[in-house]
Amino acid sequence: MAESFSESILKIVRFFGVFALLIGWVTIAISITLNPWFSITKNALSDLGALGIRYNFVFNCGLGLASIFAIIYSFYLLARLSGRLTALASSFFLLGAIHLLLIALFPEGTYPHLFVSIEFFVLMGISILILGLAFLVKPEKRGLGITFTAMSLIGFLTAALIPWPSVGALEVFAISLITVWAILMVIYRPEG
Repeated sequence: MAESFSESILKIVRFFGVFALLIGWVTIAISITLNPWFSITKNALSDLGALGIRYNFVFNCGLGLASIFAIIYSFYLLARLSGRLTALASSFFLLGAIHLLLIALFPEGTYPHLFVSIEFFVLMGISILILGLAFLVKPEKRGLGITFTAMSLIGFLTAALIPWPSVGALEVFAISLITVWAILMVIYRPEG
């Protein structure tokens, strides 16, 4: 039986969470290369997109592009995951992705930047936590549930309890956890 056009599209959109993170990592790497003054042990990643910084458009446009992929991916999650908790997790992911776009639109040096930046990380962590809790009650997804719940709790606890050398180092750690989550979502296909 021939596959419908929408099913074909969903097979591609399934990878958009990983694409968003890949775009984000490449953006960070290019921005650091273009700004040799940047130090991961002294700066926040947002310093790369701050007002008045040379090549800030690279960081801000890259985050904007990554956020578009993440926003589309959140709708994929809403369409493919079943249950109220997974819908809630997908909604938090959508809000986090919108906050990533807001980081690009309100770079460091603008009033709402600090708020939208913190909220991005908090919303993504909550999304992963809720999805983990939703999967805990499904025997076939319990392993992912334990993994996602643990990842989120480890992320929040280490952010609060470890004296990080910089905001940037903490951000890299958090983005790494989100990256692992996105890769696991592709590998284990927890749809349904």
